[in-house]
Amino acid sequence: MSDNKSARDNERYPLDVLKRHLDTPQLLPHENAKDFNQLFDSLEDYGKPQNSRDYLAVYQATVLTWDVLRYQHMKIGVLRSHERAALESLLCKIQVRMASPSLAEAIAKSDAGKLAAAWFNDSASRPAMMKMIENAGFPPNALEVEAFQLALPALATIERLIVSAQKRLDKFLDDLERASKANARALRLAAEKAIAVKASGQSQASMK
Repeated sequence: MSDNKSARDNERYPLDVLKRHLDTPQLLPHENAKDFNQLFDSLEDYGKPQNSRDYLAVYQATVLTWDVLRYQHMKIGVLRSHERAALESLLCKIQVRMASPSLAEAIAKSDAGKLAAAWFNDSASRPAMMKMIENAGFPPNALEVEAFQLALPALATIERLIVSAQKRLDKFLDDLERASKANARALRLAAEKAIAVKASGQSQASMK
C-alpha cells in the first residue's frame, strides 16, 4: 500500500512543480502571466502530452519560445525608446540650416529639444511638425529611420540574443525528437506558429 502511494506521489510530483511554475511564472515586470499561460496552452494543444514527462517538455518548450518572443518584443521597445533622441536629431538638423552659422549648433539643439518636448506633450503639434520635417526634404518615415540608426547597436545585440534563444529552442526540440518524434514535431510547429504570429503583430505595431 505504501509502495503504491509512494509511486503515485513520485508520478504526481513533476506535475505539482509544473503547476507552481504556471501559477507564478518567472517573468519580467512588464510581462503578462496570462500571455505565458496562453502560450503554454497553445503548445499543449499541439503536443497533446500524455504523461508528466510530456507536460514538462511542453513547459520547457514554452519557456524557450517565450525567450524568443521576449527578445523580439524588446526590439520594438528599443526602437520606441530612441524616438525622442531621433526626433531631436532630425529637428536639430533642420534648425541648423535655419540658424546663423555662429550660433547654429547651440541654438539648434535648444530649439530641437523644445520642439521634441512639444511633440511628446501635445499630440496636436505632431502634424505640423511632420510637415516641417517633410518640407525640409526628409521622407515621411524619417523618424523611424533615424530611430533605427540610433538604436542599431542595441538592436544588433538583441538580434544575437534572438539567434541564441532560437538555437536553444531548436536544440531542445532536436533532442526531444530523438525520443518522441511526433511530440517534438507538434511542439516545433506550435512554437514556430507562436513566434510568427507575434512577429507579424509587432511588425504592424512598429509601422504605426
